[in-house]
Amino acid sequence: MKKQFFILLILSALLPSVIAFNCNSLSGGDFYVCNNIQSTSLTSYEKDLLVADIFNKNKTSPNFDFVYSWNTKLSIPGPSDGKYSSSGTIRNAWVDIVSLMPSIIENDTLYASDKGKLLTAFGYQSGSLPSGTEYRDCKTYYSWNGQSSSLSIYLNNVKIGSDKITAYQVYNNPENLNFRAELTVNSGYRVDHYRYQYYRRIYSCRPYSTDYRTDTLRVVDSLDAKLYQNTISSSFKITDQYLNITKGVLSVSNYTNLVLSFNNSEFSNQKYVYSLNYTLPYYALTIKAERVDNFEYNNIRVDKNKENFTFNVRDASKCKIELFDHFNSRIVDCDMSFNETIFSIKTDKTNYYENDTVKVYIYPSNVLVNVSYGNNSRIARNYTEFTATLYQNKVYAQLNDNKVDWLINVNKTENTIILYNLGALSFVGYFFYKSVKVYLLSFL
Repeated sequence: MKKQFFILLILSALLPSVIAFNCNSLSGGDFYVCNNIQSTSLTSYEKDLLVADIFNKNKTSPNFDFVYSWNTKLSIPGPSDGKYSSSGTIRNAWVDIVSLMPSIIENDTLYASDKGKLLTAFGYQSGSLPSGTEYRDCKTYYSWNGQSSSLSIYLNNVKIGSDKITAYQVYNNPENLNFRAELTVNSGYRVDHYRYQYYRRIYSCRPYSTDYRTDTLRVVDSLDAKLYQNTISSSFKITDQYLNITKGVLSVSNYTNLVLSFNNSEFSNQKYVYSLNYTLPYYALTIKAERVDNFEYNNIRVDKNKENFTFNVRDASKCKIELFDHFNSRIVDCDMSFNETIFSIKTDKTNYYENDTVKVYIYPSNVLVNVSYGNNSRIARNYTEFTATLYQNKVYAQLNDNKVDWLINVNKTENTIILYNLGALSFVGYFFYKSVKVYLLSFL
């Protein structure tokens, strides 16, 4: 038991102090659940994955502030891939792009906003000075002459800064973004040469010359991302009001989450949930987005057709529309104005024969309505026409939820009726002829 405790103590000393979530920053039930998770036999990584859900309560929107606070407090003692570079008097040089903030991982693709910050860590050590006697020297002395380093941050091959936290802004909307961090280390040292010289009739090892030398080492790390290019578009319209019920349509595209709320009523459509994604070994955080399609209704009826939401609500006061994508949010005003349009239709006459032209007039003439007759329907203003169809005796017109109709009468074609009447008359004449003939023969 003591041996296991000693091993855990050593491991905890070797790992960065902030790789695990601290339960002491929580309270109430969250504090209780967090401590219970920490007391399990799970690995540290598994525990942190569970506890992360406690810290990331609101999964309907990405918590970029928490990620920024977490990542900027990380202690990064070395490169995440464990690769160091050495040259001359420079040892174990490294540079690491820790995090792009804000950023979103979706379908294994890293998306960046058009402006944000790049977090970089780096380090190096002084190596040993050269040793030994150089060619033609009787003695050679080496001494340090200072070391320096410089960090350069590039975006698509354009230098944007030189700090561990470098701000950037994207122009011209390129599809792909390449972030590159370059660390250049210069290590200077002095070389004093001694050579045998004839002095006062004897040869002695005396100072001869001095060189100043510099070792230079450049190490690079890069990160590729795609620019998140998205524009939310929306429209809102009240289409009808009746019996204290308000009906309208909200049309939205390119959103990740929307909330339509009124007084005591709310509807939301959530297309993504967000979680914390780790990059080992130092637990650098990035937000991960996963697709869902969740709906919530509260005292409101909403029918969805593609990106159109038709709603019915009893109390339409305090209307508010909130729209979100991965990196942006905005509140849209509700245009609650409603101007009911009174319209009517009329045909050029009431009675038609089959295949006649039915002329339909729309009043007022500037109103655009949907006119239907039989199996035909068309959008029109002022005037439209149809072909009269037998047994189809009603013309409809609709504007939003308002619908009017006009009755007509469709008969068989005129020629058909005449032939029908002639046939009937001939039958009657024939019947009369036969009757008279039978009557006359009865007297013979």
